[in-house]
Amino acid sequence: MRLYHQCNNRENCLLLFGGFAAHPSHFLPFIPQGYDCIIVYHYRHLDFSALKALLKEIGKESKITLLGFSMGVFAARVFLESLQDDLQGESQDFMRRDSAKEDSLNFVRKIAINGTEFGIHLKFGILPRLFKLTQKSFDLESFKCNLFGEFLDKANDFVFRDSKVLREELGFFIQSCAQFDKLTNTILWDQAIISKQDLVFNPEAQRAFWDSYRRERDKSNQILEIDAPHFAFFKWQL
Repeated sequence: MRLYHQCNNRENCLLLFGGFAAHPSHFLPFIPQGYDCIIVYHYRHLDFSALKALLKEIGKESKITLLGFSMGVFAARVFLESLQDDLQGESQDFMRRDSAKEDSLNFVRKIAINGTEFGIHLKFGILPRLFKLTQKSFDLESFKCNLFGEFLDKANDFVFRDSKVLREELGFFIQSCAQFDKLTNTILWDQAIISKQDLVFNPEAQRAFWDSYRRERDKSNQILEIDAPHFAFFKWQL
């Protein structure tokens, strides 16, 4: 897992968990003016210690908007659960309860874009057999077509790693989604964006997850459906 960051002590910070095959070049054109940004990408592990240290440097005064995109929604869920575990562990020590509260981060909103907390799932994600087939027969150019749809020509300057490395990342997601297949804490998402033209992450699986999420956990969560391909940023921005 790699981190890209531009942090200049601005009031607002965008923490963006990219999805499979993500690269900072995909997202930098869409960072709102006046925002610091941290982009998580190139997943090989889910050790968030470096990210937590970076966020601690930013401080609790920074207003953080979290975006999870595609498989990045799953990665963001694991990260947020680990934050809650950290705070719960600290609060068990009576002498540190106040400091645990002070160490919490100031998330002003959390938005999921074309993904779910499970990533790979029979009902609430990309089907496991389909994901494994994609890894086995991965073709980068076909993936780009499905990713960008009608906006493919606007992504000419976006950087992609070679197919061998990307197959390894697909394998990582297969393993990590199996490892973290249980939700351990409730994450409050403010909004879920679903692209109607998504050819990567089935919109029906997304709807099923977020409808269940609203019924069982947070009715205030807003679901917005848009006419866009999987990479929604050419049609939707903060």
